[in-house]
Amino acid sequence: MGYTTGSQLGFNGCVATGSTTVNDISTKATLKGEALRSAILDVAATLFIERGTGGTSIQDIAEALGLSRTAVYYYFKNKEQIQQSLTEEVLSAARKLAGDTVARDDLDPVTALRALVTQHADLILSRPAEFRVADRTEADLSPKQRISVQNARRNVLENFSHVIERGIREGVFRMVDAHVAAFSLIGMCNWSAWWYKPEGRLDRANVAGIMADMAVNSLLRDAARRPEVPDVRESLRLVREDLDYLEKLVLSDSK
Repeated sequence: MGYTTGSQLGFNGCVATGSTTVNDISTKATLKGEALRSAILDVAATLFIERGTGGTSIQDIAEALGLSRTAVYYYFKNKEQIQQSLTEEVLSAARKLAGDTVARDDLDPVTALRALVTQHADLILSRPAEFRVADRTEADLSPKQRISVQNARRNVLENFSHVIERGIREGVFRMVDAHVAAFSLIGMCNWSAWWYKPEGRLDRANVAGIMADMAVNSLLRDAARRPEVPDVRESLRLVREDLDYLEKLVLSDSK
């Protein structure tokens, strides 16, 4: 399955090739400030994935951009800080997006789940290299960084689970294990970091929308099985309907 590689990672006229060589224009002259910091992160992400964190040096990153090591050190004091920015920043963004959505009282479970999946998928599709680094290099993180990354992932999982559990309680989602369902939906989104191509047939908004539709439709109960009012009485009514149907089946088989 294809995915964006170093040879496809372009920014402001500079391209990191499969072997991550320097373009014929000066990166330092064309990129400044936040744009240069982002370029450093982009190339570092490609190198970390291709060579591993241990096999990549600050010198490698600098050479790939046509910079001196001093220029890279201006933005990052060491390689570990680059890795921290690549992993913690994007996962913190995912945690904030999920938390903000779950905190909204005006969203019903279906709308909330659709929003969770759409925004999580869109974040990954917009920053695939960072998610790939977070996935591939967690073992290279310091214990403190690893805990931070794990906490962010756990928080996203809990927010997804919370919305799914609420949908089950209100009778709009099927009776499933909310934790397993949340893992499955997050995994669907996360895998897009490896196969999505920005130059492909669908843009990221369409892809995120398709994922959200799949997520919601995989959990929705049949319309006829959704309680009119999410309370015990309505749930008992549905149980009685099931028992009546079961009784008919048993009696018909006994004749």
